[in-house]
Amino acid sequence: MDALDKQRIGTETSFLVNAGEIGQLILLYDWNKSSLGPIRLWPASLKTTLGIVLNSAFPMFVFWGPDKICFYNDAYRHSLGTSGKHPAIGKPAIEVWPEVWETTASLIDSVYATGTPSWFENRLIPIERNGQMEDVYWTFSHSPIFAESGSIEGVLVTSLETTPAVTAKKMIQESVQQRTNELNQANTSVMQANKYLQDIINSFKQPLQVLSPVYEKGEIVDFRFNLTNQAYASYANTTPKQISGCKVSDVFPGYLNTTSFSNVVATFLTGESNTWMIHYDQDGLDLYNEMTAIKMGEEVILHFADYTKLKYLEFELLNKITDLEKSNQNLEAFAHAASHDLKEPLRKIQMFANMLQDQLGEKLTEQNLMMFNRIISSAERMGKLTDDLLQYSQLSLVPPSKEPVDLNENVSQVLEDLEIRIRESNASFTFNDLPVIAGYKRQLYQMFLNLISNSLKYRDPSIPLHVEISSVPYLENGVQYHQIQVRDNGLGFQQEFADIIFQLFTRLQNTSTQSGSGIGLSTVKRVVDNHKGIIRADSKPGNGALFSVYLPY
Repeated sequence: MDALDKQRIGTETSFLVNAGEIGQLILLYDWNKSSLGPIRLWPASLKTTLGIVLNSAFPMFVFWGPDKICFYNDAYRHSLGTSGKHPAIGKPAIEVWPEVWETTASLIDSVYATGTPSWFENRLIPIERNGQMEDVYWTFSHSPIFAESGSIEGVLVTSLETTPAVTAKKMIQESVQQRTNELNQANTSVMQANKYLQDIINSFKQPLQVLSPVYEKGEIVDFRFNLTNQAYASYANTTPKQISGCKVSDVFPGYLNTTSFSNVVATFLTGESNTWMIHYDQDGLDLYNEMTAIKMGEEVILHFADYTKLKYLEFELLNKITDLEKSNQNLEAFAHAASHDLKEPLRKIQMFANMLQDQLGEKLTEQNLMMFNRIISSAERMGKLTDDLLQYSQLSLVPPSKEPVDLNENVSQVLEDLEIRIRESNASFTFNDLPVIAGYKRQLYQMFLNLISNSLKYRDPSIPLHVEISSVPYLENGVQYHQIQVRDNGLGFQQEFADIIFQLFTRLQNTSTQSGSGIGLSTVKRVVDNHKGIIRADSKPGNGALFSVYLPY
């Protein structure tokens, strides 16, 4: 409730400050139609009681006056169901609870008459809720509310619905009774009963045991095996019969220093079930288990879910991932070194081929010239490949921090650098309103350079090339992205190749007619990965290509 609400409420209704949903309902209710009259005329005892009730996290209900007008708090609200009785504020009790009023009226009237509080535990009071009658159990108390004159003007009800607990208890009692009847009917001995239980827990494939505490000076110092199954006994290379009655520490001394002891103690003392993960590396074992402890009477049932094999597979996978990362690093280092080592010989090949061609001049036949041109062209392609490899390997060195990058300026710079190719291709470009993002400026330049170069390279020669670059906000899996799309009307490709085109040295078009190293789109993918982004490709032969880059905000 904000300051304006508090000011509106005023001093006469200050008890409704911070009173939640029900407080608002009380404030908005037309009390002039009620026997209570407007709130300003309410007795202080009612306001004080409601101030306590409405600000309590415990379910409470108030009956007030001879009509037993109903009030309750937010904590009690869910007990009325999702439809039907709520809101019951301001209504006489008999209108709210007609189906049980004959039963409960006497309890309320007794408090009105005698002033003696009452308390009931797990009492069945069927109510109409959510359009049907439900058997509901309650633990509740009735307390008189005294007016300033000393007379009893209302009854305060503190209540807690205990249906789930009562139902669970009945189910347990019925289950126990059923088992007891079965054992009695079978007229078997205690030994036969134990054997029957042993057979049951032996049917569990996961380790299971039933333990009882061992006390020393009033404290639990150990547990004793009452029952175990073979899956558990196998940890000690023994049988359930051989360890029955033994202390756990006699079989597994190291367990006393682990949560497999301390958490079981906590479950026995508090009665609260507990589930936890444990790496048990005591007593010559190396196990990964999910353990669950449940108290039953004066015993604890302990169940294991052994995921040791899965954990070892996880370790193996992590090792393989580490090895793969090292292999990738080594490959990148090799590419970096190789590209440097290759560039100098390639320069010399080109230089000497040109010099030799100039020296021989007119002596060269047409076939000789073709061979020289092939040497020079091959050296140029090899040089381009080494440059692309060097550029790709350098992308593994991510700058220490990002900076604001205006993608409009970034694209403009790319188009300026590719001006000659664009003019020769008679290509046109459309882009505007691209965002300023936090990123690595040089890498984003390389991303656009390779995407636009890809469009120029694989254009349809029968029509003018047009490339459109756009950006819109995009939300995926709770993450906000800039969706940057580069769309062209080029040759396109089959959608089945949409993933492999980002792999290193992958080329889908005819290598004899289309130049390239197969590194450009791999470079784009590496830049997007460095920015924790996503890239997707969509295309159809003859319909151009669409590359969608998702860069996080």
